[in-house]
Amino acid sequence: MRIRRQAALFAACVSAAALVAGGCSSKAPGTSSASSTSGSGPIKIGVSLTYNNTAFWAAYIQYEQQYASQDGVQLLGPDLAQADASLQNQQIETLVNQGAKAIIVNPETATSLGPAIAYAAAHNVQLVSVDTIVGTGHVYMVVRASNTLYGQDACAYISSKVKSGYVLDLEGDLTSSNGGDRSNAFNDCMTKNDPGVKLLKDPTAWTESTAVTDAQNALNAYGSQLKAIYSQWSSPDTGILPLLKAKGYGKVGDANHVIMVSDDGVAFEMCDIQQGTLDASQSQPADLYAKYALQYAIDAAKGVKLSAGQPGGGAPTLENVTYNGDTNLADPIVAPFVTNDALNLNLATPEAGLPASFTTTAVSDQTLWGNVYGAAHGGVCAAS
Repeated sequence: MRIRRQAALFAACVSAAALVAGGCSSKAPGTSSASSTSGSGPIKIGVSLTYNNTAFWAAYIQYEQQYASQDGVQLLGPDLAQADASLQNQQIETLVNQGAKAIIVNPETATSLGPAIAYAAAHNVQLVSVDTIVGTGHVYMVVRASNTLYGQDACAYISSKVKSGYVLDLEGDLTSSNGGDRSNAFNDCMTKNDPGVKLLKDPTAWTESTAVTDAQNALNAYGSQLKAIYSQWSSPDTGILPLLKAKGYGKVGDANHVIMVSDDGVAFEMCDIQQGTLDASQSQPADLYAKYALQYAIDAAKGVKLSAGQPGGGAPTLENVTYNGDTNLADPIVAPFVTNDALNLNLATPEAGLPASFTTTAVSDQTLWGNVYGAAHGGVCAAS
């Protein structure tokens, strides 16, 4: 089966004019307004994030503030846990006590929110998890793209071009569902579809300096036998791409080019793909994460009942997803895989439940959120 991940899935509310001027609403279907059900003012929505120190999360916060302003929502936060799960649980309790009617949370890990979920539920407050699946209790909605698909897409691109030598997987935090899913899918897919390649697996715990050092060590150890690098998030690009350039491995199309694939779809990745220093990026939709997380938080606050099979926001339908024995409702957003030109990629053996073939999205597509964000900030290269 071939699928085409049309960037049009991302076109709703993501023109450059909309980002600058706030041109459309983020109300969910069936949600008439964000005013308080008591009539005493706007609904208060709490926000608890793990990080704000990457280009992706900086963009997410700006989009969330934009949509909240459009809908008249009062945001409490974002509170930042800085990778401290205990602190995040405490911060969510505080948001409940401050009057939040629902809380958007980017969990530290898929299983770290148990105390916060229990405390919020005791006060009739529900959580919406963004970017991370939950396996420790009930949340109202999970807003997240398939990270298994991220790993497979990177594999499909690299395996189409590399048949020998070494490939470096700069793994995220393997205790997180995102890092685990990307790593497992990429490594399994490469083993099945590209057996002539030797995989180097370096866990980084999402630490940029670790990833850059690991890439430098691999370049020093294997030289021209290092054929490709998969960075599971975008921040290391800013250190690794200059290393590749300095060693003469940097330009896409050159005979000695080291392939570089990363995840996020931020503006500087769009710039790097255009300039021929980055091969590809999974466009993890900061705009749609913010848009739909806020929609579902409003619905949660208003007591809207949703179920699997109903139309989704970023996905065709809502689905139940299970992790660590817990099942929660999810809106599994489809994320495009971005290359310089649109390509057809095929795998002989895809991961279970995923398509064997798909078409990438050309970086010139101006509906990609990284291009939209870049255009609103002086251009994708200026934004970097």
